[in-house]
Amino acid sequence: MVEERAFTATLAQFFGTARGLRIGIGDDAAVVKNRAGNSVLCCDPVVQGVHFTAQDPPHDVGRKAVNRNLSDLAAMGAVADWLLVSLVLPRGFPARRRHALLSGIRSAARQAKCTVVGGDVATSKGPLVVTVTAVGHLPGRALRRSGARPGDTLHVTGPLGGSRAGHHLRFRPALREGVWLARQRAVHAAIDVSDGLLLDLHTLLSASGGLGAEIDARALPISAAARRIARGDPRSALQHALADGEDHVLLWTQSPRALPAGGPLTSRARRPIGRVLAERGLWLVHEGGRKRVLHEGFQHALA
Repeated sequence: MVEERAFTATLAQFFGTARGLRIGIGDDAAVVKNRAGNSVLCCDPVVQGVHFTAQDPPHDVGRKAVNRNLSDLAAMGAVADWLLVSLVLPRGFPARRRHALLSGIRSAARQAKCTVVGGDVATSKGPLVVTVTAVGHLPGRALRRSGARPGDTLHVTGPLGGSRAGHHLRFRPALREGVWLARQRAVHAAIDVSDGLLLDLHTLLSASGGLGAEIDARALPISAAARRIARGDPRSALQHALADGEDHVLLWTQSPRALPAGGPLTSRARRPIGRVLAERGLWLVHEGGRKRVLHEGFQHALA
């Protein structure tokens, strides 16, 4: 059995140091240099049985725990700097699985060029829980959910649906895209698609004063995984794209004029999937018709 203090004493070397880190792992708190006038902070847990299963590779679980938070930073147009990691390990959690979990956390942090600077560890009879707090900075303005305008076009940075086939563990946060979009004045609002396109779009529109939107089913980039799960049924594949969640792509609104050439956006992301309306509600244009749809998606049930 490894004692907590012996375990945490190894983490400073494991995660390393970085420029701007004044006091790192090993004290009561970390001290870092603020790289800009405005810091951006978010915190998100992943829980066994909710966000992953006991059979999922712990390396992928660690990556997911970090990347969920980095995707939120991306939606704000922020650059990632620092991470705090809290682990609640099941009693008897094997050392090799613990190392794989930490390696996944470190891998995701290094890919985003940020550093783990502290956190905590505990054990319990319950499931594995990994909570990450991400701290970043804004190189320019902050993208927000509340800026959409009637007539804006809707766009996403990647395909939708079928995330439970593996994408929910191995997605890449759109950090470069978020920073670039925040520099474009034509971009008015953005959100991370974590709970499903319809539900997150509804959240963005509500924050923007209660607007509505129309989605063109033919324009949606449906993932190959969603089509496989649907077994050739196009209606089922469409439903997966609209409501599955954990896509972790950016959804944004912009004025109809084209964005500047260059940058990290794919040609597909530049093509609109719909438009913002002044009237409330969500509408789907599909098979020659237009029908109202509910804002379906994933929500935690709170007592």
